[in-house]
This record gives sequence, structure tokens and C-alpha cells, in this order.
Amino acid sequence: MPFSGNDLLWGLAAPLLVAAGLRFVLAGIARLLVQGDQPDTDSDATATPAMPAGTSLETSVALVAGAAVGYFVLKLGPWVPDAHYEWLPLGIVIAMLVASVVGLLGQSPLVRFAVLPVSYAAVAAGVGYLLMPTWDDLSPAYAPYLASWCVVVVLVSVTTELAPEGRRWPFAVVWLGTCLAAAAIVAISESLRFAQIAGLTFGASLGLVAVGLMMRRSLLGGVGLTLTTYLAGILLIAEVNSWSDVPLVSYWLPMAGPLFAAVLGMLLPAKVPAALRATLVILAAAIPSTIAVVLAIVATLSE
Repeated sequence: MPFSGNDLLWGLAAPLLVAAGLRFVLAGIARLLVQGDQPDTDSDATATPAMPAGTSLETSVALVAGAAVGYFVLKLGPWVPDAHYEWLPLGIVIAMLVASVVGLLGQSPLVRFAVLPVSYAAVAAGVGYLLMPTWDDLSPAYAPYLASWCVVVVLVSVTTELAPEGRRWPFAVVWLGTCLAAAAIVAISESLRFAQIAGLTFGASLGLVAVGLMMRRSLLGGVGLTLTTYLAGILLIAEVNSWSDVPLVSYWLPMAGPLFAAVLGMLLPAKVPAALRATLVILAAAIPSTIAVVLAIVATLSE
């Protein structure tokens, strides 16, 4: 089914503009109230520099607000959840609130290495419980499927938040590519509705990036938990509700991209040229996402 002008307006343009406008306001307030414009101490002269930190409050809240506009105007889901997949908006809001609160607590070792991981794990467990159906014929079985999903969400969200790479500009490309890959896979699995929900993240993220560039702040820093919960959640929903031949691995590989990129960024020596570093980080995410999309396309060619 082709997209209409209304789909493009409320699915791409509106999330972009709403997210950009709200981030501009929140970032302006943050500059007035918090001295948050110092360069990240983890950056160095030879690595791709980290921009001044963008708080989880300004990025996650703006991301969710932008996506929410498209979600409700396009009537992609109800206000009050009933079916398991209708709990995703609430799960995303919970992730946004927790990420914002943890972000406001500062960057002390206690917060970064104790409060943040525990809080993110609690969110993953709660959201996973809400989203995972308890069908008898669920494959994989309920317990290992739920546990695996929660572990993936925790690993990706915590790593991308703690890694210095997550606040550098190449990671914005990583997140945007992951948003597109997730939307493509969901669309290939023959669910236009779920694909539209996934696609909202791309428009909203573009808005955040535009304001980040204009204000010279971290482009998508602080969205680790919120965006991981959103994308991993919609991929889970699409997989368990799909009758297509898209393989299970295609629904999992896109979320490996941000994890691989963040880990690679930590492992690369500081002497690696900035351009090469950015290329390697982006490729670390692009390769698994590309494989996921190709596998999905090949699997559905005979349908």
C-alpha cells in the first residue's frame, strides 16, 4: 500500500518539527539552568570529538513527543491499551521518564555504574513483561524469549549511554540507520501499521539532529534507553504478530548495530584518524542492519 501525503505529513514532517521545536526549548532552558556546555572529557584531539552533552531530558522527551504526534494523529493505536502490542507507547513513556530522571542525577560513578544500569534493567523487565504475549505456541518459548529481549535492551541501552561514542556525531548516523532498518524489516513482515510506528522514530530523530547541529550539542546523546525500548519493542511486536517468512534473526540484528558501534568506539585507539574512526563506527552498525534487511527480503521473495 503506497503512503499518502497525510502519512508523510504526520509520519515524517510533524515528528521532525515537533521534536526539533521541543528540543530547542528544552536545550535553551538547560543552558540557562545548568552549565552543560563544556566539552566531554572523554574526547581528545585525535578522536572524533564529543559535542557538549545533550541531556536525556531534552532528547528523549522531544523524541517521544514528536513520535506521539504522528502516532495519535494517524490513529496507529488506542489511548488505552488492551492487546499486548498496545502497551508499547506506555513502555516508551516509562523509558523516557526513567532516562530523564537518571540523566538529571549527574555523571558521578555511582549514577553511571549503579543507578543507571539498575534503572534501565528495571525498565526493560517491566516493558518486556507488558509486550511479550503468553501464547502457548509462542516461539521461542515465553521465558527464554522474554529474558533474551530484556538482556538485549539492557546491553544496548546501557552501553550506548555509557560509551563516549554515543555522544559523538557518527552515532547519530548509527541511530538513524537503525531506525530505517527497523522500519524496513517491519514493513517487509507485511505490517504497514507497525512499520509506520517504527518510522516515526526517523522523523523525530532527524529533528533532534537538526537542533543539535544548530546548537552545537550532542546530536542524539541521551536517547539510549528510550530509542532502544522503542525500536526493540516494535521489532518484537512485529515478529510475534507476523505471518511472513522473515527470519527471527532479522528482527534482532538491527539492535546489534548500536551495540557493536559503541563497543568498537571504546576499543579503537585514540590515534585512529577521525574520518576513519567515524567510518568504522558507522559500518559496525550498518553491516548487521544490512544483513537483516537482505535476509528479510530474500526470505519473502517466494511469498
